[in-house]
Amino acid sequence: MSFFNKATKKSVKLRLLLQGASGSGKTYSSLVLAQSLGKKIALIDTEKGSASLYSDKFDFDVIEMNAPYEVAKFIQAIKEAEKEGYDVLVIDSITHEWQYLLELHSKMDGNSYTNWSKITPVHDKFLNAILTSNLHIIATARSKQEYTLEDQNGKKVPVKKGLGMIQRDGLDYEFTIVFELNENHLAKAPKDRSGIFDGQDFPITTETGQKLLNWLDPSTIQQTK
Repeated sequence: MSFFNKATKKSVKLRLLLQGASGSGKTYSSLVLAQSLGKKIALIDTEKGSASLYSDKFDFDVIEMNAPYEVAKFIQAIKEAEKEGYDVLVIDSITHEWQYLLELHSKMDGNSYTNWSKITPVHDKFLNAILTSNLHIIATARSKQEYTLEDQNGKKVPVKKGLGMIQRDGLDYEFTIVFELNENHLAKAPKDRSGIFDGQDFPITTETGQKLLNWLDPSTIQQTK
């Protein structure tokens, strides 16, 4: 008997990161995608009730989470969503988790580098709860304009270098797909394991969600025909 088995594509749960600046449409787009992925949707709202503004357009349940945005609160909400049988969980947004940990780190006594060894395991628990969940998870994250200083005529001048996600560096590697929204509410996919959206600028619609669902579980293609 061989030590290895033939690789086959199995039905999997989506891990999608939706990032963009304020006003780019992250919350609305996440709900558009969620309604295509499942019938029962839960949403963790850290944005002061902004998701509920769309309650007339989408059917979903919400928990409004207030500061402090401790990791334990997020993990508890994820586990409760699993227990209550939701199909899709939207976390809007995961930026608050990281900002809480940054603030916690800034208040620690002692060596800053050493203190990260205390913060990192806490963040890893948050990430592990997302990655091991039996739900489709869509997480939103805020972005901000990034600049670099470049030498122009002997002077250092700030030059725009695109948007940077407000979360821990490298977090996007943990997600199946990353969509980045611009100010015109158009998305591009800087990371796309499906290969469906490569090189495109597109609006997020229910068709976008259906394409994702068909890729995650090819059996759904036959069910929808």
